Amino acid sequence: MVEEKEFLSYVAEVFGVPCGGLSLETSYNSMPEWDSMAQLRLVMGVKERYGVEIPFADVTEVTSLWEFFRRINGLSPKKVVAVDLDGTLWDGVAGEDGADAVRPNVALQTKLRELKRRGVLLVALSKNNLEDVRSLVEEFGDFVAWRIDWGSKAGNLAEVAEELNLGVDSFVFVDDNPAERMEMKARLPDVAVASFPPNLDAYFPERTVTAEDLAKTEEYRAEAKRRAWAKEIGDLNGLDIWKELGAWADVHQLRSDEVPRVAQLSQKANQFSTCTNRYSEDDVRRWIGGEGRTFVVRAGDRFGEQGLVAFVRMKPLPGGGLEIADWTMSCRVAGRGLEERAWAEIAAAIGPCRVSAMWRKTKKNAPVRDLFDRLGFVVVLADEEERRYEQILG
Repeated sequence: MVEEKEFLSYVAEVFGVPCGGLSLETSYNSMPEWDSMAQLRLVMGVKERYGVEIPFADVTEVTSLWEFFRRINGLSPKKVVAVDLDGTLWDGVAGEDGADAVRPNVALQTKLRELKRRGVLLVALSKNNLEDVRSLVEEFGDFVAWRIDWGSKAGNLAEVAEELNLGVDSFVFVDDNPAERMEMKARLPDVAVASFPPNLDAYFPERTVTAEDLAKTEEYRAEAKRRAWAKEIGDLNGLDIWKELGAWADVHQLRSDEVPRVAQLSQKANQFSTCTNRYSEDDVRRWIGGEGRTFVVRAGDRFGEQGLVAFVRMKPLPGGGLEIADWTMSCRVAGRGLEERAWAEIAAAIGPCRVSAMWRKTKKNAPVRDLFDRLGFVVVLADEEERRYEQILG
């Protein structure tokens, strides 16, 4: 793990500026020294110094020091902003001044709504009496979850992360109170703690907005209903979960309009990706009409449509047959029978042939270590770092 201080010192050397003026939120458009030539020097320097190559297609998206830092350290893209209320989302203290007296932080609220449109989830964390702020929170209306009480914000963030089935490293924390920021850093160091006022663009670079992004908040609200349903039932053993959920899946070959979402899924998925390869939109677009076949899976159930939730990329094998080069899924759909149903449809579509597959260990993909075992593949080679499989379809 490259330390933040060491990385910023190196960047200062590349740019020829004092290190004290830099932070991970420093962005391309915030300093005159960071021009196109400096960008090139930094990209090349990151490769030489840290052994991390940034694909050419991604260079224009790496527009903040945070994006360089996370790629160097193999950190996940951020997915959630957890934001304080009094003094942060609005000016004033609702419990003391009254809900009618506080004024919205227009700049921050506008930015948060823009991020929501791009698929970022919003969470409220506040030390407050719920009744004092409920009307303001409901009026804002864009939170997928909130914790408003007098407990630790770090503890509440961890609780929300579990509720959303996300790692705490998916979160950016925004709070006007330095003491709260210091506590969050100390208790949950994997959470990105923003400065105040924050430069949230540093953590969420502009990318193509997909249909799944636009529906992200509603999808997570639907997922909360699924989890509540499962908790109410209790023992799921013996139940046909697929039938009980009224679930459906549409498996078909990749279309051009689905390219942005497949690239996005490859960049975001960590736990449910057999090899965790990252692809740009240009990479994915080349698969269409190329060798091999790429299947995508759209899914939903009685709680709502979940959109494009998985892709399976298959390449030709020397001598005939196909290799599953990537099997990547959203963590929201795993473990409910979707994998088995998707593979049954893919196997029927490709017909009789030899299929090989591989699981390659990464820091987070243990949940799919046994995916191909469950799909009826035979292990041909296995150790702690890699498992290779084969299946003869006929």
